Formats: sequence, C-alpha cells, structure tokens
Amino acid sequence: MSADTWSAELESKGSVVFPPRRGRLAIRLAGFALLMVMSAWTNLDHLRNDDISGTLGVLRLTALAAFVYGTGLTLWQLVTNRPVVKVDADGITRGRSLRWSGITSIDDPAGLPGIRTVQIRPADRRARPLTIPQDNVGDLDALTPWLRSLHDRHRA
Repeated sequence: MSADTWSAELESKGSVVFPPRRGRLAIRLAGFALLMVMSAWTNLDHLRNDDISGTLGVLRLTALAAFVYGTGLTLWQLVTNRPVVKVDADGITRGRSLRWSGITSIDDPAGLPGIRTVQIRPADRRARPLTIPQDNVGDLDALTPWLRSLHDRHRA
C-alpha cells in the first residue's frame, strides 16, 4: 500500500488499520518451531547421556526456553491477529495509544533488513516509544513521511 491509499482509507473510514502480516509470521513460526524441535532433540540426547551439566548444558536449556517462547509468541500473534497498528484522528495505537499532541517525533526506520522498525517518540520522557515493526507495515520508508505529515497536520 502507499501513502495515497492510506490517506484515502483514513478519509473514508476514519482510521487505517495495519494487522500483522500473516506470511511473515508463518515463516517466523516455522523457523522457531524447527529450532525448538532441534533444541529439544539435542537436550534430550544430552540428558540420556547424562551430559546436561556445566555451562553448555545451561546454554542449551536457555536456548530451548527462548525457542519455546518465540514459538508461543508467534503462534499467539497468528491466532489472535495481534498486535494491530491503528492510525486515526486521535493518534497512533499499538497495544497502547499515543495522541498526536503527545508525540514529539517520528524516527526514520532503523534496524537490520527484514526486522526494521519506526519509533514514535512520546512527549512524556517516562513513557516508552511506540514501535511499528515490519510485521505490520511492509513499507516503513513510505509510512514514516505519511505519519509525519499527519503529525504536522494535527499539531497545526
């Protein structure tokens, strides 16, 4: 989608909703599930050989826990179709809302290719920035100037 499409949708529907991109989540789920199964297999193999102690044993169990968490989180995102990014006249929402008046800046996309994000900086220094990932919006380079133009329009 493009900024023109988003503007038209915002004008007609009153909001633009960016649900998680299911294809990305399915690929991530397959990757985490494969790593989880392989990690469980090696952990069981080491457990059978009574070789689960020491630093490497702890690291293997820690990796397994991380893969289980990644698999569970990604599965939850696929089943619930969350988190959703919503842009409307009030502001930007992704789990929590930031009103346009409560936004100080919108950063350029940053991060490694494939896992880039846009940070929305709140005026309240104690609040965490709102993050919009490529999981929700494929073209962050088009999203950023569009969000900045909306921010400028609501501040004026």
